Parts: sequence; structure tokens; C-alpha cells
Amino acid sequence: MNNRTTIAIPTNGPGGIDTERSAHFGHADSFTLVDVVDGAIVGSRELANPPHEHGGCGMTVALLAQAGVDTAIVVGMGRGPLAAMSAHNITPLFDSVSPTPREAVGAYLAGARVAFGGDHTCQGH
Repeated sequence: MNNRTTIAIPTNGPGGIDTERSAHFGHADSFTLVDVVDGAIVGSRELANPPHEHGGCGMTVALLAQAGVDTAIVVGMGRGPLAAMSAHNITPLFDSVSPTPREAVGAYLAGARVAFGGDHTCQGH
């Protein structure tokens, strides 16, 4: 049986798994989706982030869920997308040090998993 997960990482523009990560979920240009099977990266793809308007983050989370995402590795996001992730069974994790999706997923696979909690949420803009 395969242990499969799809991880979303907010990014600043195209470039795939080695592009620069975005520090804020809702304002990311795109998301790099990384497929992991049995502890190994087996593929990646990009997904454009819809325009960030009122309710935009909820729409983004729904789009990620439709793409099969079950985990997100983020630096910052508000309470709205955090609640939406819970509703869509997406596990949010906090990582503020990995500069690229490849390094963030590598840290995840090495066991560096920090739950994204209320103390990590943005307080508004």
C-alpha cells in the first residue's frame, strides 16, 4: 500500500520545486504542489493562486482541496484560510526557514513538522 500525500507550498511566481517561497498564503502568486509517495518526492506541478479579494483565501483553499492537497507548508496566513483548511481536511504546517518548496518538503520528510497554530496567524492587513 502506498503512503501518498500532496503538499502545497505558496510560491513567488513560476519555477516549480526550486522557486522562492512566498511568506504569505493569500498573496502568493502560485502554489507548488509536491507529490510524495512512501517518503520520496515523485512529482511536482504549479497551481496559480486566484486573485486575493474578500473571501479569496477560502476560494484558494477549496482549489487546493480539489487538486488533492492534504498538507500545506506555510509561513503566514490568516484565521480564515486556517479554518478553511480544517474544513477541507488539509493539515497546515509552519516552516519559516526553508527558502524553496524542495527544502520545505525535505524538512517535512526529515520529520521537522510544526503544526500551524493560532500563534502563527496574521492579524489582518
